[in-house]
Amino acid sequence: MKKTSLIASILFLIQLAFSQNYNAGFKSLQLKDSTRIYKPNTKVTDSLHYRPVDLDIWYPSKEKNEKPLIFKDLFSLFEKRAVTYQDNDDFSGMTEELAQFYVAELGAGTDGKKLLDVKTSTYLNPKPIDVKHPVVIYMAGFNGMGFENYKILETLAQNGYLVVSIWSVGRYPGNMTNKMEDMMEQVYDAEFAINYLTNNKLVNTDFKNLGLIGCSWGGMSAAVFAKRNSQVKGFVSLDGTETHYFGENEEDDGYLQEIYDTNLLLPTKQNLDYLYLESGDKLDEFTPEKEFHYYKQLETKNYYLRFANSQHADFTSIPSILKFTKSAVKIHNEIQSLTLAFLNKSLNQQNNFDILWKDISSLDYTKIQPFEIAETSELTIDFSGSILDRQTNQPLPYVNIGVLNQDIGTVSDLNGKFSLQIREEFKNDTIRISSIGFKPVEVLIRNIIQKEKSVTYKLEEAVSELDEMVITAKSFKKRTLGNKSKSKFVSTGFSYDQLGAEMGVKINIRKNPTLVDAFNFNISYNRLSAKSIFRLNFYSVKNRKPDINLLKDNILVTIEPKQTGNVTIDLKPYDIVLKDDIIVTLEWVESKGENNKGEAIFFSLGILNSGTLYKKSSQSKFKKHSSMGVGFNIDVRH
Repeated sequence: MKKTSLIASILFLIQLAFSQNYNAGFKSLQLKDSTRIYKPNTKVTDSLHYRPVDLDIWYPSKEKNEKPLIFKDLFSLFEKRAVTYQDNDDFSGMTEELAQFYVAELGAGTDGKKLLDVKTSTYLNPKPIDVKHPVVIYMAGFNGMGFENYKILETLAQNGYLVVSIWSVGRYPGNMTNKMEDMMEQVYDAEFAINYLTNNKLVNTDFKNLGLIGCSWGGMSAAVFAKRNSQVKGFVSLDGTETHYFGENEEDDGYLQEIYDTNLLLPTKQNLDYLYLESGDKLDEFTPEKEFHYYKQLETKNYYLRFANSQHADFTSIPSILKFTKSAVKIHNEIQSLTLAFLNKSLNQQNNFDILWKDISSLDYTKIQPFEIAETSELTIDFSGSILDRQTNQPLPYVNIGVLNQDIGTVSDLNGKFSLQIREEFKNDTIRISSIGFKPVEVLIRNIIQKEKSVTYKLEEAVSELDEMVITAKSFKKRTLGNKSKSKFVSTGFSYDQLGAEMGVKINIRKNPTLVDAFNFNISYNRLSAKSIFRLNFYSVKNRKPDINLLKDNILVTIEPKQTGNVTIDLKPYDIVLKDDIIVTLEWVESKGENNKGEAIFFSLGILNSGTLYKKSSQSKFKKHSSMGVGFNIDVRH
C-alpha cells in the first residue's frame, strides 16, 4: 500500500528550512528588442514599432526591505503591460477584475481583495549577492506572467538562483494564441533576455548552467527553447503542452500538430534532464484519438509524475495561496519541492532529489506511468438528411440534430438539410432531433445503419409550453434581471466552428407574472469573419439545469463580423410572460460564410453565483462552464 503525504510534507518543510540561504529580491525591466518589429506599418519613432520585452527577475540577496511585496504588486504589472502592448484599449481596473475572476473561478468566493492582499516573501530591489548564480528561465502560461507561480520563483531565488520570467504574449496586438508564430515570440523573448543579461552584467550569472521551467502553454515554448539552446541542462514542465492529447478541441489540435510537424522540438535528439509533472483530470471527459508525448520520446533517463487528484490550476500558485483546498496546498508544496530538488540535481548544486522523488512518487495519489490511450475504432458513419414540417411539408431550419448526451451534433440549414459524421463506437446510442415548437424525435443509430444513411424526418407541431396569462391593468415597475457585466477583460465564448454550441445563465424571476421587454448582452471580443446567427432560448429550470424550452418561436440574433459592444434584442412583439426562474441561453445556429481557424466570439463575464452553463453541441448535456456568469440579462416589467 502506498504511503500518505506525511513524509513528503516533512521532507519539504525540512528542505525549505535548511536551504533558504537568502532573501528573494525582485526587479522588473522594461526593454525593447530592436531586431524585431512588433507593430507593423509604423515608423521607428512609434513606441510600439520594436518588440517590447518586459523581464521579471527574482534573485538572491542578503538584504531585505522593510516590507515584502504583496501579490497585487506583482499582479498589477499585468495591467500595466496590457496598456503598453495594446494601444487601442482601456485596461484601467483590469487588476481588480481579474483578481475577482481568479477567486470566483476557483469557487473561493467573489472577493478579489483576498488574493491581491496575499503577502509574498519577495522584496523589491535589494542588493544582489556578489556570487555567480545558476540561471532558471521561467516560461509563463498562456497570456501569463511570473505572478502565476511566484512561490516557486521566489523559493528558487532564496536558494541561490537567478530566475527570469518570460511573459507569454504573442504578436501585435499582444493577444496570445496557440499559433506557432505567437509561441515563437516567447522563445525569442527568452533568447533576448539571455543576451541582454549576459551583456549588461546586472547580476552575476552563469548562463552555462541553465535550467528551464515551463508552465502549461509555456511548456511548449520551453521545449522549443531547449532544442535551440544546448546549454540547457534541466527542464521542469508543469503540465506543459509539449505533451498533448488530440480529440477535444479541433482548433488547438491543428495548431499544435503544426508545431509537432516541424523540427522545432525533436525530443529524440535532446540531451537534458527532464521532469514532467502532469494533472490528473485531462482525460476525464473525452477519449483522445492520439497523443504527442514529449516524455515518451526522450531517450535519456527522465522523470514523469501524475498527480491523480489534481486539476490544471493546481500547477500555478493561486489555488495554494488562497488555501482553496488542503489538497491544492499540499500538491503545490510537493510540486515546488520537486522543482527545486530537480534543478539542484540537474545544475550540479546538490542532490536530494532521489530521496524526495522516491517518497512523493510512492504516494496514494501519484502515478509514475503516463496516460495510456485505449485503442478505439476509427470507423465513422456518415449521416445526412432533411427535416420537414409534417403538416406543411416545408423544410425546418435551425433544428438540433445530435447524439443524445454526447458532444456530437449539428443544426439544420435554411433548407432543413444537415450532415453529421459519427464514430462507429456510438452505433448503440441515440440520435435526437428537436426544434422549438415541435415534438422531438429519437432514433437508434444502429437502425439508421441498416437503412439509407440519407433520411428525411418530419416533425409534428407541439403545443406551446408558455401558459396563457391575463395581465390586469396596473402600474408596472421596470427592472433589469440577470448579469449586467460589460467586462472587456473577463469573457467566455465560442470558437470559429461550434454550430449548435450553447451557453447561458440562470435568472431569478422575482414577481409573478413578469413581462419580458428585451434581452441584453455584451460582446467583448469578436474576430469572426462571417455573419453569425444565434438563437435565444428561455428554459425552465430543473436540478439547476435547463429543462423545457419555454419559447414558441425561433428568436434569432444576428451578429455582424467583428461587431462588439452592447446588444439589445426587443422582445415585446413575442408577448413573453414568466412566472418562475429561467435559464437564458444563446445558441449558435448558422454562419453566413466561412470563419477561419483561430477566430472566435466572446461575451463578457461577471460575478454571478449561478455561473455559466455550457454545452458543446446540439444534444449534449449542459455542464457548468465557469463559476462566473456570462453577461446575459433581461429588461422586464412586473
